[in-house]
Amino acid sequence: MRRTGRMAGSMALIAAVAVCAGAAPAAAAPAPSDSPTRIVLLGTGAGPIPRKLRSQPASLLVVNGAPYLIDAGAGTTRQLAYAGYAPADIRNIFITHHHIDHNADLGAMIAFTWIGDNQRRLAAAPPVQIYGPPATGQLVAAAIEFLSVSERIYSSEVPMFGASGRYQAHNIKSDGVVFQDANVRVTAAENSHFNIPKSAPNYGVDKSYSYRFDTSDRSVVFAGDTGPSDALTRLAQGADVLIVEVADVDATMKAVGETMHLSPPQLAAMRFHTEQEHLTPEAIGKLATAAHVKTVILTHISPGADDETDASRYTADVRKVFSGTVIAGRDLLEF
Repeated sequence: MRRTGRMAGSMALIAAVAVCAGAAPAAAAPAPSDSPTRIVLLGTGAGPIPRKLRSQPASLLVVNGAPYLIDAGAGTTRQLAYAGYAPADIRNIFITHHHIDHNADLGAMIAFTWIGDNQRRLAAAPPVQIYGPPATGQLVAAAIEFLSVSERIYSSEVPMFGASGRYQAHNIKSDGVVFQDANVRVTAAENSHFNIPKSAPNYGVDKSYSYRFDTSDRSVVFAGDTGPSDALTRLAQGADVLIVEVADVDATMKAVGETMHLSPPQLAAMRFHTEQEHLTPEAIGKLATAAHVKTVILTHISPGADDETDASRYTADVRKVFSGTVIAGRDLLEF
């Protein structure tokens, strides 16, 4: 099994975060070190807000040494380098929804994979498979078009094979199994992150998905962004690990009020979005309990400011209604 060079430091950080959040250090690592399925949190920040200490949402699931990328927020390619991987190592990408904090580095992944394949002279490498909601194909095509300018210049200087045909987009339109190989079966379920009015032109078009990855030894659910969702509860039934966003609504709205110049109607709409289309700690606890999951890992932490030092503000209310292990995630932690 491939491990990152930061494993020892990561496990120490897990223990430190668990102590800060009130959990026993011994419960901080849900999987044994020899597990064929490993989770790496690449980015745990919330919203399209650059931060020093948290990259934008992205995670790796590594199964029998093969890495699968879930979301590609800004900073993903750099976080992969910290974790010991190159973009060209990733041949399967899953995007939960098309907010830029979850897909901003998709173009960078495509560009650096093309460079990496050329550096390794892998002209016959299998195409990168990119799964996501409707419009995934549109974004992949746009990324390749963006790359075409650099591709033209590079190829005039050094012989290189082209990017065309090296990426295959899959627009997921309904719930069910969306991917399966020798390592993993991936099931998608539409969640409740988008509350698009029926009068809007994109009603019924834009979707947000949660994904369940079943491997030989673990079941891992990546909730993505969502509000309370019966579909997600069903998807997560009996899962070993639920990786789920968390929002402290009052603290988030306080930060919004201090940093953004919004009118009262805009602030009301923002609060509605945060309350209805994201998950509070208590809602996470209820979801995890109803789904009988074993471990909850919190990510996409909102507000998640750089000066935060106490993770209990996110974990305490989860534990009020959930008796399993709860871990507040940090970038580059492994489980």
